[in-house]
Amino acid sequence: MPRRHDTVIRLALAPVSVQQTKSSEYMKALKPYQEDIKKKFKDNEDMKNRALSKLLEDTGQNPLSGCFISLVQLPILLALYRSITLLAKEGALDEPFLWIPSLQGPVSPPTYRGLEWLREGWHAVEGASLPEPSLGWSTTIAYLIMPVILVLGQKLTMDTLQGDQDVEKMSDEERETFESSQGILKFLPLLIGFFSLQVPAGLTIYWFTSNLSTFAQSALVKGYYKANPPVIELPDYWDALEDVSNMTPEKKRQAAEVSVNLIIEFEVIAFNTMME
Repeated sequence: MPRRHDTVIRLALAPVSVQQTKSSEYMKALKPYQEDIKKKFKDNEDMKNRALSKLLEDTGQNPLSGCFISLVQLPILLALYRSITLLAKEGALDEPFLWIPSLQGPVSPPTYRGLEWLREGWHAVEGASLPEPSLGWSTTIAYLIMPVILVLGQKLTMDTLQGDQDVEKMSDEERETFESSQGILKFLPLLIGFFSLQVPAGLTIYWFTSNLSTFAQSALVKGYYKANPPVIELPDYWDALEDVSNMTPEKKRQAAEVSVNLIIEFEVIAFNTMME
């Protein structure tokens, strides 16, 4: 039953994961346009921000959508954690899986969480040079293998989702933000692995299989968009960005009529002032 639930949940989250990767690929395709805007309006912060905002509006993209999609999954994951914990308390997960002795182990009642199984109960064994953990070496190692695999899987998934980043093309501000985030993300798999030591093995297995599913979906979507890059379609008035100074008065008026005044309003105002 828990395995069927696991499959259903991952299938339900699949469209969410695919949409997150798709959004990331489109934002990557917008990068050259954003860089062009930043160069053209480097001395006008207000105009630059308004042009960047207009770009996102015209392409229907939201840089925060990835965060929103991740937040959508949190209630489901929290509910899953609670359900697995309740099943463990009821003894419904007291069954082995592959090399793991029990899906509700290694934690024990009444809370089914914590590191007592690893920290406490170590005892000397006659004839052995090392003390033995409370569960015995074979059982303890069996439970430790899954968190190690989870850490490696989490690192692989994060690297795939992040993709290749060209640090050389980043601005100083973007590079600083990127390096700061990298410092945090570097330890995230280890933190997740540490957390997995304190919950039923069933939840760790779900987390790992979920990572595999996310990795596969992300690799497929990225592969598709690598062969078929996203097509960015912008209204005609974005051509005004090419060289505003060379636009004829009539072209400026036409551009203003379709709201490109966001970008060239200062030039239009100056022209109208000269004509008065």
